[in-house]
Amino acid sequence: MEATDEQHKGTCQDTERSQKSTVNHLPDEVLLEIFDSYRQGADSYDHQWRWKIVWVNLAHVCRRWRAVVFASSSRLDLGITVGHTKPRHIKTILSGPLPIFIYYRFVYRQLIGSALWRMRAALKHHDRVREINFRGRGEHFDKLFKETNCAFPVLESLVLTSACERELPDTFLGGPDLSYLQLRRLQLEHFSLASISRFLLSVTTLTDLSLQIDTALGLSPETFLLVCLKGMHLLRRLDLSIFSESPSQHSTPKDIVPLSKLTCFRYRGDVEYLDTLAAGLSAPSLQDVDINFYVLAQLPIAHLSRFIDEIEEHYHAVHVTFQKWGFRLSLLTQSECINHCKPHFNLGADLSDPPISIIGMSRSLPTRLTTVEELRVTFDKADADFWEDFITWRRFLQQFPGVKVLRTEGANNYHIARTLLQDNEEPDGDLDFLPSLEEIELGTNSSLTPESQHGPELAAFEPFISVRQQAGRPVRVFLGA
Repeated sequence: MEATDEQHKGTCQDTERSQKSTVNHLPDEVLLEIFDSYRQGADSYDHQWRWKIVWVNLAHVCRRWRAVVFASSSRLDLGITVGHTKPRHIKTILSGPLPIFIYYRFVYRQLIGSALWRMRAALKHHDRVREINFRGRGEHFDKLFKETNCAFPVLESLVLTSACERELPDTFLGGPDLSYLQLRRLQLEHFSLASISRFLLSVTTLTDLSLQIDTALGLSPETFLLVCLKGMHLLRRLDLSIFSESPSQHSTPKDIVPLSKLTCFRYRGDVEYLDTLAAGLSAPSLQDVDINFYVLAQLPIAHLSRFIDEIEEHYHAVHVTFQKWGFRLSLLTQSECINHCKPHFNLGADLSDPPISIIGMSRSLPTRLTTVEELRVTFDKADADFWEDFITWRRFLQQFPGVKVLRTEGANNYHIARTLLQDNEEPDGDLDFLPSLEEIELGTNSSLTPESQHGPELAAFEPFISVRQQAGRPVRVFLGA
């Protein structure tokens, strides 16, 4: 069933609902909230809401409901999706008033025949096209760009995914003058930096920006991005992937770009690009951070610390997970700890050089690490022995001086017990080391410690417990469930 007003006339109930019905007394504003909740709860949103247009069910109830639905087409995300799957009554659909969503995802198939005709027919209604989501190879994009060399005044979302790096033509969307654009979401993958520079400088209304860049030696994408980000004052989500075959150090930006509304930042790529970006950005309102960087050389991570320290969110705990492919550090708020929620701050590194990676990671969060009250360290069972060769436990734990609760999973607890008493430099070192510690929960490593030896394992901590007890700083040590 298609969503044209002409079709509704013959299929909807044209009578008002009974005056005795409770729902009939709800204001239009309340009905709209209910409809929007129904929209957000749609299972497989794109498939159900966009492709199968289940919102038509609401418009079929009565005239009043239909009026509320069509009066809020933007809020309820109403529209007609045109793609490689042929919808019914395509000509009737395109003659209606609803927004058009272009959705073509080609990789192995060809853009020919009726699929090409539908795309061309839909793009002719450039004053109704609200979204373009296109993925394909070079010949696919040649056909798309041929049909999009004029202005699209209501375009809000643009997603272009190329199978290999290519150019974005100057005439795309009626360029080179793109000052009319009111884009909210932009996602570009595998388009050259030079060709997207003018485009990025024009889209100052963005709230969501996602870029995947494969840069050549000698280019500085992070410096270029900082220039573009200066005008994006409404940006709320920034997702970047920057890779290079031969990365190198770059100069520190002179100015810092404030992104006061940014709440989500995601990064994948080389660490030197990340650090230069962090040197030129300030985003204190961040709530969702997911960073994975690759350390290919012994480069200092000098600026990421300042960028993260400016985040206003307060973190209560840190969880460090070691696996053979790398390790991940997660910061958790108190509510995330209490409710056992998935952390919204994650920082990870690969294992091109484990000692360098660990040192670089710990130097990236100095202030944040000193204020957390709970530390959990987890090893995959198969990888615990591997990491024992690289971790100096005392140096590692010194990064968390404010910790009150230490929890371990899969670690060699005998090594930890020896570490807690090891200090050859200061006579009172045992008291200075983790001075706030109150509780240690030991997870077991079955490959190292059979269940019958759990008693001796706990006994290994007795000297440390005794020293703290005598100093009036008791520490409770126990085996976790």
